[in-house]
Amino acid sequence: MPMIIRRTYSILAITLLGCLSSITSDASEVTKADKVKAAIVYKLTKFITWPEKKQTLALCIIGNGAINSELLKINHKFSMGRRISVTHKSPSAPLEKLCDLVYIHNTKTNAISKILNNLKHKSVLTISDSESFAYQGGVIGLFRIGSRIQFAISKSATKNAGLSINSQLMGLAKVVK
Repeated sequence: MPMIIRRTYSILAITLLGCLSSITSDASEVTKADKVKAAIVYKLTKFITWPEKKQTLALCIIGNGAINSELLKINHKFSMGRRISVTHKSPSAPLEKLCDLVYIHNTKTNAISKILNNLKHKSVLTISDSESFAYQGGVIGLFRIGSRIQFAISKSATKNAGLSINSQLMGLAKVVK
């Protein structure tokens, strides 16, 4: 009997080591660009005003990828006196009820269009590193030029969401009508 227990523990230990190595390999895939994007998302919360005063900002992540682990590091941080809560959501979830910010990545264009359509005229800040996101109707699109991450802000999407963006931030962005 003790031999069976030892063997079971050995199998369990090997399985856990396999899981841990896959977790660390996912974390090692995080790029410097992912870290910068997550830092930008956090900093953006300091320059956005929602129509209703919020004590907690719910950041919902749509899509899977290495950046998720970086965005999860924002969880429980404070921005302008508001605690940030980060969760992963399905694109079919009622995002307008659950989220103040939605970060979309690794998602097909037609799914992004559907999400943006569902969030139209809702007080939700939409952010993505998807190409031409601000032109598709998202509020803030992150894009890369050379080694730098920059962002575009859609004035019409901002207005439709009822959000107010600090003029200093607008001055740093590529503004899309």
